Amino acid sequence: MNSSDVGSVRWRLPVVLLLSVVIAYFDRLNISLALPYIAREYAWTAEETGKYGGLLLSIFFVGYGLANMMLSPLGEKYGPRRSLIVAVVMFSIFTAAGAAVGRFFIAFAITRFLLGLGEGIHFPMNSKLTKNWFPVNERSRANGTWVSGILFATIFAPILLVPIIERFGWPTMFVALAVMGMTVTIPLLLLFCYDTPREHPSISQPEIQYIDTGLEPEEPEESGFWNQVKPFLSKKTFWLAMLGGTFNNIASFGLIMWFPTYFVEGRGVQFADLKFALSIPYVAGVVGIAVMSWLGDKTRRRAVLAGIGYIITGVFAFLAAKASAIEMTVALFAAAIFFQMSFTSQEFAILQRILPRNRVGTGTGLYNGVTMLVGGGLGPSIVGGVVAVTGDYTAGILAILGVAFLAGIDLLILSRFLKY
Repeated sequence: MNSSDVGSVRWRLPVVLLLSVVIAYFDRLNISLALPYIAREYAWTAEETGKYGGLLLSIFFVGYGLANMMLSPLGEKYGPRRSLIVAVVMFSIFTAAGAAVGRFFIAFAITRFLLGLGEGIHFPMNSKLTKNWFPVNERSRANGTWVSGILFATIFAPILLVPIIERFGWPTMFVALAVMGMTVTIPLLLLFCYDTPREHPSISQPEIQYIDTGLEPEEPEESGFWNQVKPFLSKKTFWLAMLGGTFNNIASFGLIMWFPTYFVEGRGVQFADLKFALSIPYVAGVVGIAVMSWLGDKTRRRAVLAGIGYIITGVFAFLAAKASAIEMTVALFAAAIFFQMSFTSQEFAILQRILPRNRVGTGTGLYNGVTMLVGGGLGPSIVGGVVAVTGDYTAGILAILGVAFLAGIDLLILSRFLKY
């Protein structure tokens, strides 16, 4: 059955999930954009910014990782639609709370931890929905659509949020984001998000049949948590994928979370010009995710594509950090992020192939929890620690680039066992 003859209702879902990711990532990235202002309010030195800023950036990932592991089984039990709506309410509340207590460091750090808890089941439930709604031959593009919300958020966050910070202050920006989650994301989820295609009120029967014929078969439901997770925990492919995801998060979040401070404090970019320095590389990323997700579905060699791309990423990122001209630095970082999308566009498609359909939410939660808790926490902390010791932001960026090469090697090993 040709996909063009059955309808396209399923493709509305990843677009809605994309918008939900954009707003959630605004809540996540707001601290990195506000950090230069927060550091000035606290009168931190570069070393103190590395120490305390690193804590504010990293503690989110502690809550996020724990929630992924602990709450994803509950999210799978009660359904991804309902679970996503609860998550949006929670992380919107905690974002607003950060504005209220932002001048009290310990309380502010607690709100960042709670924000991580609130966002924890977001990606596992997105992954569950994608495996329920899309046949194998469309998975990279479907996942790539909503995952690209990370890039759109990173592009538009400086453009939209920096002017709010400059005119009204960073606490007002936090409140505006909380309102956006409640008034935009929740209505979209209620209107367009359903747990399975059969629950959608307007999808055609041919489209349901097309989806069903491209899905992996359900596996028998086992009683007891251990029996439910044992089938994928016993697979070496799951552990290799998790190691690659951890390396990815060390490298990518170390860069993403420190980019604003790196450009302002380390390279002398004016804060008002930050939106241009940050947006150009991530525009390249949007192009990259479109190209790489298409290649993933076309070639069915997703792990190979991700491994080679990550090695190329490390080369370009190293050259970018060593470049003397800021224009060349931005251009080389743009090339690095383009090739890093070879992993981002395949990550969840690879994981959905490994995991049984009835446990994809739980398995994605465990994967995302570990990779974020370890990788997401280590990346910003490594950069912050090096900056705290050396006072050099470029040294902090260079410290984590070797991890990109480790990610590439791991994914190429994975490709030997997973021909997908």
